[in-house]
Amino acid sequence: MSYPPQDYIEQNTEKLFDLIEQHPLATLFCQYDNDIHSCHMPLSLCRDSNTLLGHANPTNPLKHFVGKQIHCVFHGPDTYLSPAQVKGIKLPTWDYATVHIQATLKVVEEFTNQVQLLEHMLLAFEDKSQPWQLSAVPQKQLVAMCKNLFFFELNILQMNGQFKLSQNKPIETRCEIASLLHPFAPKMSAYYL
Repeated sequence: MSYPPQDYIEQNTEKLFDLIEQHPLATLFCQYDNDIHSCHMPLSLCRDSNTLLGHANPTNPLKHFVGKQIHCVFHGPDTYLSPAQVKGIKLPTWDYATVHIQATLKVVEEFTNQVQLLEHMLLAFEDKSQPWQLSAVPQKQLVAMCKNLFFFELNILQMNGQFKLSQNKPIETRCEIASLLHPFAPKMSAYYL
């Protein structure tokens, strides 16, 4: 038996990248000897270089995993569905979309590269209509801040999606679910169509 079922495996890179960009808070897992370390942090995707960019507090144990493989999980939209809501399902279920990534951790040490990394993250996360600018930080303060952070990139080795979105149901049921979700979760309803 293979898990997840083949119907739930998503390999379309564009769909996976879109989910990462819309839900950038990742759970990172690192194994060292017999210990597993996990942490949550936002990562910005650089599609051109197939990397994820981030920074952390220097006390974060993540810094001990340089050159090692990291497992990242991006949790996209999810929802509980009841037969009381959707005629086309017989039992309650939980639908979700996630992206799982295996990547290698690399340190970003040069100040100019750290600033570029910060700029990339701001471009990804700031409100496009009134973005805050890194130039608002005095140079001396920016240098001090960068010295007190651990900057890294994750080079993506493998990526796959687990999209459990009632694919085993008829298109009419999937449309019914999309209509149900659209008023309060329009981005999730789009996954069903």
